[in-house]
Amino acid sequence: MPLLSLDVEFGNAGAIDTKGTGWFAGFGEWAKSGNADLRYIPKDASVNGLCVKWFLHQPGDPNGTGKPVSEGRTLSVLAGPPGGFRIEFSTDGAFDPASTTIHTLREPGDFAIWGEGLYHRWACVTPSCILTVRWTPLTEIHNGEDHERPSQP
Repeated sequence: MPLLSLDVEFGNAGAIDTKGTGWFAGFGEWAKSGNADLRYIPKDASVNGLCVKWFLHQPGDPNGTGKPVSEGRTLSVLAGPPGGFRIEFSTDGAFDPASTTIHTLREPGDFAIWGEGLYHRWACVTPSCILTVRWTPLTEIHNGEDHERPSQP
């Protein structure tokens, strides 16, 4: 698997030290991963377009290809018994091996989270129950830097 500087993080929700809370994504300091902080959402930040999907994928499902370039953030978690759900990420829509990284969710709690501007595709190797959450952090350009837009009442 090539090492890329992509906005992607892989892990297992049960293995993350959440200071006893179980919240592995959110506004807690423990959600900061040090890289792109994809799991971190400031407490006063707003998000747009929240979508949640729960789906039992079956091997051979043809819907895993032809995905548009990612917008916002997406978190996919293996939510059922052990499975095999392979996700590929690339900066290239043709998924050239030099610009592609591959990860397989196998154990309950295994996750992948990625940011905008990436191509992805998936393949179900063995039956896999996947919970996917997608959102777009509301940001604005201020003095040439990205800043979270304050929450609206």
